[in-house]
Amino acid sequence: LTLWAEPGMNNPDDPESPHGTAYGADAEALAAARERDTRSQSQRNHDALEAMLDHLLANGALGDSVALPSHLVVTASLEDLENRAGVAVTATGTRLPVTDLVDIAADATPWLEVFEGQSSQILHFGRGRRLASLAQRLALFGRDRGCTAPGCTTPWSRTQAHHMPDWQDGGPTDIDHLGGACGGHNRSVSTTPGGWETTVLTSGPFKGRVGWRPSGSTEPWKV
Repeated sequence: LTLWAEPGMNNPDDPESPHGTAYGADAEALAAARERDTRSQSQRNHDALEAMLDHLLANGALGDSVALPSHLVVTASLEDLENRAGVAVTATGTRLPVTDLVDIAADATPWLEVFEGQSSQILHFGRGRRLASLAQRLALFGRDRGCTAPGCTTPWSRTQAHHMPDWQDGGPTDIDHLGGACGGHNRSVSTTPGGWETTVLTSGPFKGRVGWRPSGSTEPWKV
């Protein structure tokens, strides 16, 4: 922060403010920006941290991800979007006012997800691959929003694509055989007593959702 939060640096309200670190910045430009800078130290620290994160994301410093990439991924209902009201949910579990989401989306490239019908994204791989694709992960996030185990509050960013049946038991990597599960609940699925069994429900009020119940039982499926 000593170099990124120096007066005049990384000021979002000053288009001529130098960006990045003060080390190596144009001396004259920095001096002029310093004269215009009325921010407090706390505000400069905030702006510097945001500039650091922008730099990190822009240069791919987080590396590749097997889950969701470093993008803002949000789900909301069409009704709330049309009414500019309500609450949307991000992949990390953050609740976001729809009014803010609309403002953000104006400068973003959105993914449009349709739950009934087909798209050009390949959502069925059979046994051709084990790991879910980005398109599958996004589709599952829109439906599940987090771990599907009853009562679990793990957000989507910390879940895995769980196969139904399990991959080791011949389960395909198809969108209608996948569901979100945190690591603990994913490993708890088993055909032996004491474990859980899962399925995508095909009827009833929770059709399309992932159901859970103790392995070998006849209890009603829980969502």
